[in-house]
Amino acid sequence: TIVFEHMSLFLGGTHCHATSSILPRITPCSSINSILFYVPWIYTSIEAALRIIIQHKHNNNTFLIIAFPFLVGLLQFGFGTVYEMQGPINNFWKWPDEYGIIAQSSTLLSSWNNYPPISLLNDAKDLQEVATIDINGIFRVSKHAGGALQQRLYKFPIFAPYFHFAFGFAWAMGLVLLGSNSIFTTAGSLKNIMLAGLMTPILFLFPIWITRGMSDALNLPYSYGVPLSLLVSILLVLFLLRRNNNKQTTTTTTTTTTTHPSLTTSDPLLFSISFIMHAFMVSFLFYRKVTTTIIPFGLLLLVTSTSIIHLSAQYYCCFVCCTTSNNNNAKSKSKSK
Repeated sequence: TIVFEHMSLFLGGTHCHATSSILPRITPCSSINSILFYVPWIYTSIEAALRIIIQHKHNNNTFLIIAFPFLVGLLQFGFGTVYEMQGPINNFWKWPDEYGIIAQSSTLLSSWNNYPPISLLNDAKDLQEVATIDINGIFRVSKHAGGALQQRLYKFPIFAPYFHFAFGFAWAMGLVLLGSNSIFTTAGSLKNIMLAGLMTPILFLFPIWITRGMSDALNLPYSYGVPLSLLVSILLVLFLLRRNNNKQTTTTTTTTTTTHPSLTTSDPLLFSISFIMHAFMVSFLFYRKVTTTIIPFGLLLLVTSTSIIHLSAQYYCCFVCCTTSNNNNAKSKSKSK
């Protein structure tokens, strides 16, 4: 997660966190809480998605393999968006200003001039295809990232919440590419999880390119293009799960696979991670405001509705789907007798 945060900042220059006094020496514009945030964010989304996958698995899981990255992406979007949408208004971090600057500090950033020192990136820096830090400590966003972050709503770039979907999609796709069969028992070995994480800076780009390309092709602002892309992903997941179920009913032979016990029982702890995080973040909008700015009602509605939808999905993953799966297994066993 540190690698992803570091690369997204120095290649894209997308944002600058309210950082600690230690991190600027290691990775400027990052914060300890932003790095630690990745752990529950990734864990809850992958684990919850696996519970849905296990509910629907049978002897041929092609549709589930395709659905898995989209499902993880959607859950990650729901988990992180309540944090993302109110970040600027509560001064959690800064997005690029009208000049493309995300930070300016001669004391903290000037020593990072021309970083990363890779000769292959010299032309890209000159063309502003990657982020740059000059000798005066001015940190500028890359041209492509700046274009994606230009359209704003309540001070946050409309495309920014979609990065959460893209990140979850990329991590899950990495797991699939490293061994699709392993995702039906556990998320795979720790080695695979770490390797999948290292693949995210590359795989992360594909859903972003597709959504931006679709928005541009249809001449849609991101306020329409991003929700449309998410809606397509939701419908695709529902379609694939339905096709998988239809295929299961027409299959006459089934195979027995070993499923990790934690994926077939209720998991209050998994749900509590999302619930506590959302309760903490939503509270900033009501009684823990860190700014004198009046919170727009539209932002309140957007954040709270997103939180309710995500927690409802997490509740289903943590409590309902495992009960349904166990009931279905019991029925199939009784029929076989």
